This record gives sequence, structure tokens and C-alpha cells, in this order.
Amino acid sequence: MQKSSVVVDSNLAIFTVVDSDLSQQATWVWTHLLSSTVNIFAPDLWASETTSVIRKLYSFGKITEGEAQMALVILDQMPIQLISSDLHMRQAALSWATRLGQKAGYDSFYLATAEKLETELWTADQALANNAHQAGASWVHWMGEITQPE
Repeated sequence: MQKSSVVVDSNLAIFTVVDSDLSQQATWVWTHLLSSTVNIFAPDLWASETTSVIRKLYSFGKITEGEAQMALVILDQMPIQLISSDLHMRQAALSWATRLGQKAGYDSFYLATAEKLETELWTADQALANNAHQAGASWVHWMGEITQPE
């Protein structure tokens, strides 16, 4: 059986390792993706973004230092293949940021990666999914689209 692929953004991963209101849904989506035998990808900035978010949560006192360290270990063990960004990828990310009216280009790297791999992008950011849909990217999915069983 050949595996298909999917791109996930950093916030989907973060919500699976740090307790929040979105953790249950993010964990359900993550479990669904793993059970669907897909190859999971992210742009190489995923590692920096997840580390930055963990650091921010620790600095705000939302998690302990031990929880921060454990979160990094769990994130490192996730079966995510990181895709290096080359000039073409950076240009595509810049284009997506422009199309979505974003001031920063971080989210657009996930869109550019999914576009390059011709696959879906799954995100915990509903606004990103909505904006991408308005820009014609029907292959972007918000984690709330997968319904959890009762």
C-alpha cells in the first residue's frame, strides 16, 4: 500500500503536547492522520517555531521547565519529515503571504510546502484555513473539520 502525504503546521503539533482547550481536537486529528498511514511533512522552520512556542509558554508560566523539555522530546519523536526551503520555496511562501495579506511569512511556508508536495495542509489555525480557502486553496484544512466520535 502506497502512503499518501500531508503537511501539518506547528500549532497542530504544539496542541498535542501542551494542554489547552484545543488539545483534545488536535490529538484526535493527529491520531487520525497517523492511522491513515500518511507521510507527514512540514517546512524546516517547524522545528524553530515549535521550540519558540514552547519557550514562550514556559516564560509566561503556562508550563514548567520540565514540561517544556518533555514537550521538545515528544515533538522530536513525531514522524514529521522536514522539507528544506530553497529559493523557489521562499518565493512561493512570499507569494502566499502576499495573497493572504500577511505581514509575516511563517504560515505561508506551510502553504508553499503543501503546494510543492501537491498535498493537503492541516492546521489548528482556523483563520489561516479560512483565508487560504478564500484564496482558492481548497486543500487547506482546519482541524475542526474532523469530527471526533462520541
